Amino acid sequence: MAKKLDDITNRRLTVIPFKRPDKPNRETRIFTPTCGCGAEAEYEVYDNLQPHCKNCTQEAMTSTIKPFVRPIGGFDDAS
Repeated sequence: MAKKLDDITNRRLTVIPFKRPDKPNRETRIFTPTCGCGAEAEYEVYDNLQPHCKNCTQEAMTSTIKPFVRPIGGFDDAS
């Protein structure tokens, strides 16, 4: 069945095919915080718990005011 040119250009009558986007099969993504220097963080430093690598943590410890330092994920128990 041939269509008229007006039917094809009429947007209300045009059927636009839609393909659902493929969802990537990804494994569980694990968040690893990074230090400001780009290395993987191992410690949380200062009162606002900034992530720092081992070298940056040692550099922060050399300051005159000793910051609060803890390993990432530490002190989570409620005992």
